[in-house]
Amino acid sequence: MKLQVTGHEELIEKEDILAWEKEYRHLQWGCAGSISYITELLPPGSEVLDVGCGCGRHLFPLSACYSTTGMDISSGALHRAREYLKKQDRKADYATASLTHLPFKGETFDAVICLGVVQHLTEAGRYAAVSEIRRVLRCNGLVFLEVFGSQDMRYGGEEVEEHSFMRQNGILYHYFTPEEIRTLFKGFEFLELKDNLLEKNYRGKKYIRHMIRAVMRV
Repeated sequence: MKLQVTGHEELIEKEDILAWEKEYRHLQWGCAGSISYITELLPPGSEVLDVGCGCGRHLFPLSACYSTTGMDISSGALHRAREYLKKQDRKADYATASLTHLPFKGETFDAVICLGVVQHLTEAGRYAAVSEIRRVLRCNGLVFLEVFGSQDMRYGGEEVEEHSFMRQNGILYHYFTPEEIRTLFKGFEFLELKDNLLEKNYRGKKYIRHMIRAVMRV
């Protein structure tokens, strides 16, 4: 959550929180997400921040390898993550906050895990988030990023900014190109930037799921 906001910014922040609290009432935990590409690059015991951790899909496997902090704008999602990890005898720290205003001191983490989060921010919010990520990372710290790509079957809706659409649930979705990721994270060293396009068949028609994955170093 923003530490200092006024007027229209405060209204947007409150609407974002309410939308995500409502969304997480219907989302199921699901299976643990794969972190093999993270463990290949990040040494065990590293200090890791999982932003937008939701109900703990990646936080759970991360907590087995790293000193992990889970952060989300939704306190309800964090409660579910905390309860699940507790039942599995796993430990993590938790913080309710927005990626645009991280409540941590500079150079706190060895890595920031940012999977499916930046796509829900406005253009100004995305640049603020990258600035915050850079601030909290230690020297040679890593960023693991995944976002929707512009060729994705879900692209479209009520456009509020270029390639950004507001859905009926009140949540913003932005669709990236690889070039946009490079611009957004200008000054970072790119270790990986990959388009992942998966063909899906739905009711006899073919659709594309497009995700972009990047790994960067400060």
